[in-house]
Amino acid sequence: MLTESELMQRIPVWNALSDLFLDTELSDTTHRSIAKVVTKSGFEAQEIHDILWKEVLPAVGDNLRVVAGEWAGFDPEWLKERILSVRANASATLSHVGLISVSDLINITKEEWEKVCGYMPSDLAESLLKRCDVHLMTKELKPQKWWRLW
Repeated sequence: MLTESELMQRIPVWNALSDLFLDTELSDTTHRSIAKVVTKSGFEAQEIHDILWKEVLPAVGDNLRVVAGEWAGFDPEWLKERILSVRANASATLSHVGLISVSDLINITKEEWEKVCGYMPSDLAESLLKRCDVHLMTKELKPQKWWRLW
């Protein structure tokens, strides 16, 4: 359970990272904006990694796997409740079916994340990207239990 202070620290990061899963082409401006929010959050690399891969992706990743996903932005209150539900294991995460596979979703996310990391301080970016490589090379992907793999 997150304290109110932890929640307030996480919300801007959740909102920024959720942009990675909008059904739209992401611009350099968007990548830069996400990087700025994440960098200023005060979170260490491992926590940032966990927020992206264990909280945000399982909560909204399916948006990129449907025909007409959300493109204008997720409602912040809905996003908060959705992620809290995922964190509590009270909500389903990635679907078994989609226009793209979970593996493709992860690859797309990693590609966009690399672009975001390009706007972060190099030590933080290297640490975040290294964590992605290790996890993606060593974990078996299963949609129904995906969030538990990280």
